[in-house]
Amino acid sequence: MEKAAQATLLGSTFDDAATGQGLLNFFLRGLSCGALTEAEALAAGLTLEELRGRSFVKMLNARRAAGR
Repeated sequence: MEKAAQATLLGSTFDDAATGQGLLNFFLRGLSCGALTEAEALAAGLTLEELRGRSFVKMLNARRAAGR
C-alpha cells in the first residue's frame, strides 16, 4: 500500500498512478455516456489500445518500454 501511494519521477515530471487512473477513468466514463467522442479521446493523446486496456499502470509501463 505504501508503495502504491508514492509518486514516481518520470523525466522532469512526477506521475501519480492514482491520478493517472482517475484521468483515464474520466475518459472511459465520458466515452461510455457519450459526452466524449472517440476522436476527442484520441486527440488527448490516448490510443484505442490504452483505452481498452483500462489500466493507467499498464499504459505507463508500455509507454516506458516503447521509450515514449
